[in-house]
Amino acid sequence: MKIWPDCVPCIEKMALGICRVALKDEKQVRACMTDVMKLGPLRGEEWNVISPVVLLAVWRILVDHAGASDLMREVKSAQNRKAMEMYAAAKELVLRSPEPLLAALKLAIAGNELDAMVSVVEDGARGILKKLDNLFLESQSFEELKVRLDRASTITYFLDNCGEIVFDKLLIETLLSRKQADITIVTRGVPILNDATLDEARSVGLQDVARLIDNGTGEPVAGTVYSMVSPEVKALMEESDLLIAKGVGNYDALTEEKWLKGRLTMLYHGKCRPCCSAVGANIGDLIIYNF
Repeated sequence: MKIWPDCVPCIEKMALGICRVALKDEKQVRACMTDVMKLGPLRGEEWNVISPVVLLAVWRILVDHAGASDLMREVKSAQNRKAMEMYAAAKELVLRSPEPLLAALKLAIAGNELDAMVSVVEDGARGILKKLDNLFLESQSFEELKVRLDRASTITYFLDNCGEIVFDKLLIETLLSRKQADITIVTRGVPILNDATLDEARSVGLQDVARLIDNGTGEPVAGTVYSMVSPEVKALMEESDLLIAKGVGNYDALTEEKWLKGRLTMLYHGKCRPCCSAVGANIGDLIIYNF
């Protein structure tokens, strides 16, 4: 999906928030934001572009001004730590549920709220557990996903944010308890925003659940862009029975690859008008989009 006008203030707000964390004074913040707002897509000069490409340009500016490449390292560590504190309770909830797969899906999708593009509330992971029973997931999409899962022998699972990946771990464990499958988990290759890299995925034990690799992209890209990933990941995308991808960045990038139709399922929280309207959902919904 190409960017909407709604994406412009969202991206600028994200950039400003990171500037406040990464830069030392107001003069630096203003200089950085001046450069960010020179970008064509943020000036309404280019709409035929996906958000991960815009964010790549923004991130390069932020890194250049900050003089460091992993600007949210501490935030990511805190998100993973807080979510891991909830892991045992979350697993118990899933195991006690009359439909464990549904409960695990709700947690994994709700975990997509832990996103630097929106906000990270102090009790994000704990709050997600508290409201699990009230989270709605559209039943037809869930049933279609179950059919896809039952047919799939090979699954590639693309991660998104830190914190969220703890609930992805629980979902993948639940999938494997349901059926045998060859699952590969794919992280970002280079730090960007609060997206999970290989090291952060290892820190929550995802390597103990399934095969774990990074996407091989040598650039900080907040999504999975087919033309930029490694030959190994391209082969997985071409050959896997099912691709499961988390988050709006992955949605924006992967739904441009029309040849993935029938094999791609997106899981994300409906946090903005563009990502909801495109699939007929409401803001705040937990979305399973079987592309």
